[in-house]
Amino acid sequence: MTARRGRGRAPIITWLSARVPPRPTHAAKAEAVSERAIANTAYRGVGEIVGRLASLAMFALVARKLGESGLGAFVFGIAYLGFVMVAVDLGLDRYILRVIARERSSAHHLFFNVIALKLAIALPLFTLAMLALDLVGYSSQAQETTLALTLGVLSDSIARTQLAVFSAHERGGPPAVANAFQRICSAGLGIAALQAGLGVVAVGASYSIGSLLGLIAGFALMARSIGVPARSVSRRRWRALASSSVPFAAQDTFSILLARMDTLILSVFAAQAAVGRYGAAYRLFESTFFITYALTGAFAAMYTYLGPDSDPPLRAVVQRSLKLAVVLLAPVAVAFLVLAEPICHLIYGTQFSAAAPLRLLAPGVVLMGVVTLGVSLLVSRENPRRVVLLTAVVAVLNIALNLVLIPLYGVIGAASAMLVTEVIYAAWVLRRAERVVGGLRLRTTLVGALTAALAMTAVSLPLRDSLLAGLLVGGGVYLMVLVAIERVMSPRDVRFALSMIRRRLPRGAT
Repeated sequence: MTARRGRGRAPIITWLSARVPPRPTHAAKAEAVSERAIANTAYRGVGEIVGRLASLAMFALVARKLGESGLGAFVFGIAYLGFVMVAVDLGLDRYILRVIARERSSAHHLFFNVIALKLAIALPLFTLAMLALDLVGYSSQAQETTLALTLGVLSDSIARTQLAVFSAHERGGPPAVANAFQRICSAGLGIAALQAGLGVVAVGASYSIGSLLGLIAGFALMARSIGVPARSVSRRRWRALASSSVPFAAQDTFSILLARMDTLILSVFAAQAAVGRYGAAYRLFESTFFITYALTGAFAAMYTYLGPDSDPPLRAVVQRSLKLAVVLLAPVAVAFLVLAEPICHLIYGTQFSAAAPLRLLAPGVVLMGVVTLGVSLLVSRENPRRVVLLTAVVAVLNIALNLVLIPLYGVIGAASAMLVTEVIYAAWVLRRAERVVGGLRLRTTLVGALTAALAMTAVSLPLRDSLLAGLLVGGGVYLMVLVAIERVMSPRDVRFALSMIRRRLPRGAT
């Protein structure tokens, strides 16, 4: 009987399955919930990979054709508009995700009211923002690039409202397709503009056109999947909406300060070329956020409707989400740490000295994943004002570090400030998350991925000048060490992963 069951299995599946205990019946629902979350993460992840690769290709071409100054203008425009959009977004998307996850019919009176409110705020605010740039005396290139980006940034904001509704319905596929389409369009148009000899302003306009096309695609996919909510707009609802989302708006304000303030401070104390160098490193660091955002989108609704006594319990889902984040992000962090030089040379060319700040940002890849998931949990379970206070303290700390370190060390100071801030933020968020769910088994959650990451670092260091060899050898060692440790410490997770693989392989392959 045993031989018959093993017949036809791939050898690796058979070996991994050996001595893994059978699934307890009470775990079936937990695994169904986790599988749904992982599937949504995969949808979002694939879409983000495709889109971000396209964006990175355009970003690299901007660096090669327009140099550090041209890239600096684009990076500045994105960072500046990110601050402006906080007052437009008002935390509305976080708020409606929370509400719609609990009562999906509420989308009919929330969705288009949120969009209308954003549009009503955006036009006068963008006008004031552009006047401020002119009064302060930023270069005409920086001003024109920022203006060209405004339509795209606004379209992205409305797309985030679409995403909130999709996430509340636990549907990761449609927004992933729309996001990939948007980034491919933006990148394709931007690359065409650069090849035609146009400058960074044309690249900004290309971004805006691509974002608008992605927004249209999002509405089309929404109509075909979950349905577009009722087209109901009432200005009388806007004040209540804005009031309810204030805690989320405050959190978004401090989050954007944390993410973008270093760029703006650097633009004050250093030349535009330095902003370009830091932007090149930060763009690579930021390119890993697709994993974090995909996981957050997949688990955010579950963080809202599950409880300590639900089936599965909230704690089990939180632990699995954290483990998944660390397992996926740890090898990327090691690659940035050890192979920063060949990665930067491959993407930006030898004229960009972005390897040093990238190495400092590397551990933040994992820390950012932990922070984002933890904050999503806290916002879903606690009074959002508590999370606002936490984020405010961290943002003030980050600004203080940047004001001290950037004048002394420039780009290196900005990267160091981000790393120190993320370490403190992650420790604080994990402590609060433990209290919310009644304790986390961090040893079993983290030890496998972190040990595998150390092994990957050890074997990659001698190969640090060869990107391909370092990635192949280091990645192989990471996977082998991770599986070996998890078979001992978390055999149920191994069995769960194998069951997913079997169901998705073609019939007869296992």
